[in-house]
Amino acid sequence: MKQWELYSGEENTAVPGPTPVIPGEAVTEEVSADVAVVGEGLAGLCAALSARQAGADTIIVTASSGPVGRGGSVFASYSKVMAERGIPRQDLSDFVLQEFAANSFLIDQRKWYTLIDRSEEAMDWLVDIVRAAGCDAVLEDANEADHNSPTYQPPGTHAFVSKDISRAGIGMPLALKALEERYVSLGGRIIRRSPARLLEKTGRRVVGLLAQREDGGYIRVRAGKAVILATGDFSADPAMMKKYCPSYAGYFDCRGDNYDVGFSMGGLFRGEGHRLAMWAGAAWQRTWPCAVMVQGSRKGTNLPYGSHRGLRVNNRGERYCNEDMNGAYTALTTMREPGGEAFAIWGSNYARDIRFRAHGGRRDGPDTPPEKVIESWDAMAEQGKIVKADTLEEVISALGLPRERTFETICRYNQMCVEGRDRDFHKKPEYLQQIREAPFYGASLSDRYFFSVMGGPRTNWKMQICDENDEPIPGLYCVGSMVGDMYANCYDFRIPGQNYGASLTFGYLTGRRVAEEETV
Repeated sequence: MKQWELYSGEENTAVPGPTPVIPGEAVTEEVSADVAVVGEGLAGLCAALSARQAGADTIIVTASSGPVGRGGSVFASYSKVMAERGIPRQDLSDFVLQEFAANSFLIDQRKWYTLIDRSEEAMDWLVDIVRAAGCDAVLEDANEADHNSPTYQPPGTHAFVSKDISRAGIGMPLALKALEERYVSLGGRIIRRSPARLLEKTGRRVVGLLAQREDGGYIRVRAGKAVILATGDFSADPAMMKKYCPSYAGYFDCRGDNYDVGFSMGGLFRGEGHRLAMWAGAAWQRTWPCAVMVQGSRKGTNLPYGSHRGLRVNNRGERYCNEDMNGAYTALTTMREPGGEAFAIWGSNYARDIRFRAHGGRRDGPDTPPEKVIESWDAMAEQGKIVKADTLEEVISALGLPRERTFETICRYNQMCVEGRDRDFHKKPEYLQQIREAPFYGASLSDRYFFSVMGGPRTNWKMQICDENDEPIPGLYCVGSMVGDMYANCYDFRIPGQNYGASLTFGYLTGRRVAEEETV
């Protein structure tokens, strides 16, 4: 039996479970450093490199066989890349307040404002590192400039590209490789394939950790200044999901202990860093339940991070929402409908009546021409992903919708499009696109893509992990997606790359802060 099976699984309702006991004779090796970082994703690498640059002897302890990352969208409120493009600084004050409202004001505002205020410094630091490694940073295309729409995304989503990776939003491996190379060149050490199993303390202070080698033996890592946890989420642990994110627990699977998992859906990591923190005395975040990271169907969308904004109906043929929303909100609203089902219906004219921007494009790039949009729809129809027909009756039938009720809904929607006034859901006139030209298309919008779960141990704005009395546990920090009270409700993608932006910013700031402020 693997050790994690002793304290995880369906039958375990006592999260985090009993603290493991590791006998002294199992420890076969010992190393020391000023700072020990657990995990080698973006947050962990930024923390380790920043600490090393500030003069701290630093070691990374990771369960993976190399750097781990997914996607590649990284947000900063401003950067030298934006300045080079002539993009003016934007006052995000109102937008951030909108995001606080979307999170029901259940989040730690100090963290958000630190991200807004310090992300430029962190991004410029990373851009210099990436460019020195022979790659570059560009701006990823985002949703339109209508600031009053919930689909709006402010500029600032950065992506990393090279001669081999030119599409925006998938270049995280480039940044990770550049960070790791710089870290190692400065004398930073890495212990791989060695999951951390237990934090060690002297009194209240965390002084190191025990990590398990592949041969079953343990290595003691003494950390004179601090341990920084950067171990990812807990979406692959059923017991933690049921306790801390119960509404979505059934949408994630237990995927074992693949610490090298890349871009994946339905469960990533087992929350081992969360358990380490709680065994060391950490409280759980105040926000409950934890926020889910989910995307909905993009079939028929005209926006990089959008979803279809024409007519949507449920399986009863009824229109049920204002369709001006992005993919994350599409997933959540669809789940509320009968059977968790929803459908889109549109005409060929939709390709010409509204601007189309491709996901993964660069900011200010060209629109997708109508003929290319229609080509993509036709290709999806040939693959069986959407339906195409010469009449609306055929589309309705192919989608399995009730004929009369759906046709009535389409007629009413078309009439409101002609009038330029949505009497039912008050959608803006510019998004009322009539369904009028054959061939017609239809698609299920019931696809849901669950990526991750955000949150974990109670964490202050300095990334110190705290106990039930909100007192920092000396020598213990965390960064990345396990930071507590950063998100509520759902990760809504209104700031594409916000999680990676926070991983970069807080990783960079925390590594330096630990190196400069913690004493040995």
